[in-house]
Amino acid sequence: MNISRYRMRFEKRDALRFISHHDLMRVFELALRRSGLGVAFTQGFNPHPRVSFALALPLGVESLDELVDIDLQHEAGPPDPSGVLAVLAAQMPAGLRLKDAVLASGRPRVAAQEFSCELPPVPELLEQTVQRLAELLAKAGIPYTRSRGEGKAARSFDARAYVLGAVLHGSTLRMRLKSTAEGGMKPSDLLALLGLDPLAHLVTKTRTLLEEDLPTAPPLS
Repeated sequence: MNISRYRMRFEKRDALRFISHHDLMRVFELALRRSGLGVAFTQGFNPHPRVSFALALPLGVESLDELVDIDLQHEAGPPDPSGVLAVLAAQMPAGLRLKDAVLASGRPRVAAQEFSCELPPVPELLEQTVQRLAELLAKAGIPYTRSRGEGKAARSFDARAYVLGAVLHGSTLRMRLKSTAEGGMKPSDLLALLGLDPLAHLVTKTRTLLEEDLPTAPPLS
């Protein structure tokens, strides 16, 4: 039996933005079971479907571009990615849309993520945000500490090192934030640094940039 890896991009929107990473895994496992696709399983005492996500999306954030790897078993050549996509897409709930699929190998190396946030069209607020954004981008370093909840150690890092780009276009704030193996910076962190309430503004993830994509990615506009 042969095994091939299918790398899929998908959207997670509407009410599904409130489900946890664990629940998202369950959504894919149930869809794979219903689809009849020959998903491969891990070895060991408690085998699991070989499904892995490039990143865990922050709770409450919509995404237009997430990545998942799914390993499928097959006897002959690997099934066509577009056919696999169509079969699995038919089993997905509302709010989760599979966009494309390709054959892949290894693990995706995520270099950055892009987000957008719509601010209220209040001139004073927008002017203040433009000024604070310019001040932030002009700094060489910004020490920042994020609380991780009761019983967990806070995380401290240089926030400026994680901001690869940010621009306010009209009332839309666009952000490109660096991702590393050690973790990354959340869009809510940048909103807080700009004096904006992270809970008052809907954030949408618009793009996942792999290492091979970043050098040719156009500036935010």
